[in-house]
Amino acid sequence: MFAELLLTVAIVGLYDGCSNSSLDAALIHLRSTARSLNYFVRHDARSISIAYGLTIAFLLVFTIRISSAHIVNVILETDMTLDVDDVGALAVVHALADRNEARLLGVSFNEIHPDGVRAITAINAWYDRIETPIAQFTGTLQNPDESRYLSYLAKMLDESIHVEALDAMDFYEETLSSQQDQSVTIVSLGFLNNLADLLRKHPSLVKQKVRRLIAMGGKVNDNFNFVRHGLVDESQFVIARWPTQLVVTDFGGDLYTGVSLSSTSTNNPVREAYFRWFDGSIKGRSSWDQIAVLVGVRGEAGDFDFVGDLTGRLQNGFTWQFDGKHRAYARPTKSRDFYIKEIEALMSIEPRAY
Repeated sequence: MFAELLLTVAIVGLYDGCSNSSLDAALIHLRSTARSLNYFVRHDARSISIAYGLTIAFLLVFTIRISSAHIVNVILETDMTLDVDDVGALAVVHALADRNEARLLGVSFNEIHPDGVRAITAINAWYDRIETPIAQFTGTLQNPDESRYLSYLAKMLDESIHVEALDAMDFYEETLSSQQDQSVTIVSLGFLNNLADLLRKHPSLVKQKVRRLIAMGGKVNDNFNFVRHGLVDESQFVIARWPTQLVVTDFGGDLYTGVSLSSTSTNNPVREAYFRWFDGSIKGRSSWDQIAVLVGVRGEAGDFDFVGDLTGRLQNGFTWQFDGKHRAYARPTKSRDFYIKEIEALMSIEPRAY
């Protein structure tokens, strides 16, 4: 009787669908085995041990499935050039991926710099994800920014490694098309030029595949991400037309992180970026971008509330309303020290290859 109960639990559980194809195969196999044992377990006491094993197998598969359901698919949009918190944010994404909280689908570079793509590749390689696709904005920008660290990071990558960036639109079309509906979170740390192009070219694809967009920028009269390089109209287009949830975050200016990188290897490109940004020392820098990543990956279930009843405004006079749902503002719910400790720990964690 007890064995039949175990089999019933297993069979009921195994009939529950699974979106991941590899888990589907495991469930089908286990379900088939359960059916085969259903008769024998009534007549053969030895089959009880098999029933135990089957039930344990189901529980393991079920646990994996639940864990997979909470992994956030992330595309990182970055202007990694002038400031260094973009580097810290990419480190945080990799650390969250190592913890099975995130899956990095790709990095899209929305600035223009000859060493940008290779520097990003060097960071990805450090975290044993050199295969991560990198896309690049292919248009023109007014007065592209210079960098204190990108050229050095580019040289940290072995010369034998060939790096070639994808066109941003080709990358988005290919990547989004391969994902499940409403399963992708885009975290924008810089300008909205790539996303404006994407929205003009593939509005239906965005609506179908993207769950939410996290946009790091000031909610009122932002003076950098939403306006730099003469891109304020592109920012207005994205904010006004984005078809799924758009969450603005501007918290992190007084969260100075990066000091913990001093204890990491000099082969760590994240460490070296901070070292060169501070002209030969490692200090804490504002953490706007790292916060944006945490908002994107952990969302409302983490350490932020998505709120409304606010009005956003761009410098060109465009305004929009935050309703807490379709357009929301990420409000921190924890102490300043909490976020600093969390970011420092994620930025300085050893990559999975070590």
